[in-house]
Amino acid sequence: MRKSRLALLSLIASASVSACAGTTQSSPVSTMDNSALVQQILTHCTDLAAPELGEGSLCIDNGFRLKTDDFSFANTGLSTSADGNVTTQTLVDLFGHDAVCIPSAKDSCILRPTAIQKIEEWNTGLNGGRCEGLATLSTRFALGMDSPSAYQANATSTAALLNNNPKLNSEIVYWWATQFLNEVRDRTDASRTMSPLEIVDDLIQGLAHSVGYTVGIYNGSSGHSVTPFAVTHRGDEFIIHIYDNNRPGERFEISVDSTTNTWRYPNAFLGVDGRYQEWSGGTGTLELTAMSSRKGPFQCSFCTMPLTDTTNVITIASRDVSAAGYVHITTDKGELRVTPTEIVNSITNATYTVGKGKSGGLMTVTLPQSIQDFEVRMLRASSEIPAADVVVGLRRPDGASLQVTGNLAHDVLLTNNSSQPLLTVRNDATMVQSPQQNNARISLSAGSRISRRTLNAGETMTVRSIAGNSIEVAIKGANGGRTPFTKIALAPTSPTTEVNIAIGDNGQISLYPSRVDAVRVTVPTPQNFTPGKARQTTTSTIPSIEISEPD
Repeated sequence: MRKSRLALLSLIASASVSACAGTTQSSPVSTMDNSALVQQILTHCTDLAAPELGEGSLCIDNGFRLKTDDFSFANTGLSTSADGNVTTQTLVDLFGHDAVCIPSAKDSCILRPTAIQKIEEWNTGLNGGRCEGLATLSTRFALGMDSPSAYQANATSTAALLNNNPKLNSEIVYWWATQFLNEVRDRTDASRTMSPLEIVDDLIQGLAHSVGYTVGIYNGSSGHSVTPFAVTHRGDEFIIHIYDNNRPGERFEISVDSTTNTWRYPNAFLGVDGRYQEWSGGTGTLELTAMSSRKGPFQCSFCTMPLTDTTNVITIASRDVSAAGYVHITTDKGELRVTPTEIVNSITNATYTVGKGKSGGLMTVTLPQSIQDFEVRMLRASSEIPAADVVVGLRRPDGASLQVTGNLAHDVLLTNNSSQPLLTVRNDATMVQSPQQNNARISLSAGSRISRRTLNAGETMTVRSIAGNSIEVAIKGANGGRTPFTKIALAPTSPTTEVNIAIGDNGQISLYPSRVDAVRVTVPTPQNFTPGKARQTTTSTIPSIEISEPD
């Protein structure tokens, strides 16, 4: 194996040091012999002390400095300003005008119906926090891919930026949204097949080569994204030093145990009792995302209708993460159940992904096409918590894209639930039942139509699969009365139209169309992915490490 020597970026004489607290939680323990991998990692490390990073010897430090390269404001959820959230421009920047807008001039956009639904879903998911965007953009600033001065005049550092900046907030949201794109998910999914020690190995080498990274950690139905900037070796542990955007200005540590090949983060979230919650885990709960995976171009997986995919896709986002909704899916082939601390899945070939954010931020479940019949229930964590206000989406082959919004989670986790499911899916139709306690809002996207109906408490809408370039809907009242099925034409080549579904005095469904207005947009500017010139710092010592290259 041949070696190459790489100079580390300069070390600054002092940096903030944080205390670690928390109790150890049980983690999966590796039974494999990790000694060869540990020795490989150690070949990248030095015998130099780095007091500003605590005890231990230095493996890599890319020069990122807290209170300079981190944002001075903490991670937040949904903004009170519409421009600070997901907008039409966000989708245009990600996917291009033609993908999300009907054909028109490039400076205006009438969104396609499924894109209108996606904005509501993503903005609801944004309530869980925009950590992915903060972690990504802080990395880009540190690498010189972006400049703080482009977002705020005379800003010479990331820490100088203010959070009341619409342009900056839009950029943070853009990078936040990339975590949900297939091109990025494919890379993060691959990294989660790596063990924590393998991730440490890749991280050291990548930081030495100025590869921009974010680190994702997961605990049950919650996730979080942080910015790694250094690795040290301390006893039996490798320490990943991070900027945690929940608490700017402080250095935090993710510890990877070289014996058990597990990780722990004692400072994951600050609880209401003032104590930190510790997260820990093994392979599958720690991920490494390289900046290159976010380069694009990105394909819009939700723009095509009907789906070209053969899976059923279910999404869940909570409007209030302190009163989150948790999904329970049952089939004749198993179940998938989510709680605040775990995800239990016994459905073969079913997958789930958790967005980086507090529990209830945004979760996606895919069920194989072979599962034709299933039921979806929404539950809350405790009877002491209000019924969860959630946005639930369902996309299935040859079916309209369906979205239900409202206080949908009344039943309590891990109790005997006797209520009707929110969604009952059969081979040729989907039934949506509003809770007995309150109304629910439903939208259906197919072709150029987005059809809306407020379902009264206990009311059920049945949506038949697409056939003959139309869908059919019928409504059953809480008293048992049912309307005849009514067709809604897809009209795929027509401008986007919003159709209000109402029931007339004669018990028949009436459709009331209205035009969807255009909004002004700008042509996307290509993102830069070439690192800029590294910032120069003053030091009397420039250590080096050895990076192993393949034979």
